[in-house]
Amino acid sequence: MTQTKFNPEDLLSASKTLKAYGTWKIFTHAKADGDAWGSSTALYTAGKNLGKNVCWLNPDEKLSDRYKYLSGFDAHITCEKFDFVNENDVLYIFLDCSNEERGTLGFDASKNINALNIDHHEDNSLFGRVNCVDGKASSTCEMLYRIFEADGWEITQPIAESLYTGIFTDTGGFSFSNTSPLTHNIAAELIKLGAEPAHMSDLISQNKTPADFLLWSRAMSRVKMFGPENIFAISILFASDFQEVGADMTGTEGLSSMFMTIMGVKLISTILEFPTGNVRLSIRSREGSPFGAGEFARTLGGGGHERAAGAKFNVPINDAMNELEKLIMQKYHECLNSH
Repeated sequence: MTQTKFNPEDLLSASKTLKAYGTWKIFTHAKADGDAWGSSTALYTAGKNLGKNVCWLNPDEKLSDRYKYLSGFDAHITCEKFDFVNENDVLYIFLDCSNEERGTLGFDASKNINALNIDHHEDNSLFGRVNCVDGKASSTCEMLYRIFEADGWEITQPIAESLYTGIFTDTGGFSFSNTSPLTHNIAAELIKLGAEPAHMSDLISQNKTPADFLLWSRAMSRVKMFGPENIFAISILFASDFQEVGADMTGTEGLSSMFMTIMGVKLISTILEFPTGNVRLSIRSREGSPFGAGEFARTLGGGGHERAAGAKFNVPINDAMNELEKLIMQKYHECLNSH
């Protein structure tokens, strides 16, 4: 995969584009995570401070209450499909979306619509009229901070807390390989602006419900490790699990990363069956894995980072564990044969 080439001038271009429009419509991806909510609420709050007419939309019916402390959290609008048309003073902003199909549907890049694409995924398809994408950045929140700093935006404490949330969650509390010296420097600046580390850690990390723990216990009881020296692990959650313990899909956030703490495991994939019957994979990997999470996800039509990715899994749920194990081992042998 070719790394998205980043031009630092794109930061100022993104800022000028944002300031040029009076109405912002912000979109982010389905099953939104901390970086999606952090970047959306940060930009929402910044836009309001500038006097812009701002709304932010996402296909998720229910938001994770773990992020309700973010300024602008309650302004979210659920929208599965939107009629994107060019209007003189309206800018469509996509945050943390590697392509236009990851979130609210209806966008057609070929129509050259007023769209700004801000992201950090290596496989971003550069679908915006204006793109500000750095595949080496830790998070979309890191990208937003750099845009704000490039053009002298005021970063208030609520904005700092939103940006810190996205950086913290997408770096696994600054423990993942996407954490750079720049990431730490930005975090330090956000701390100066009011994002107090111990308080933020409590807000972000210490908020699992009893139902979430019951859900996680079911996933943990089904973990299967395999491959050479058990470097691979998989697990599954059925739609019935959510109903029986009283949890919703937001309760799975952080589950796959937790599995990465198993000694010796280099790649984990969790199968998640939605109440609608759709099945998705949450994939995580670390250094030492024969292939990255993003690389594996792309073989299934998904995408993401080399350490964190996801994909749809069009396999009958009762066959999903066996089929996933086969696919992982198939990919492993392909990697062996290519060397």
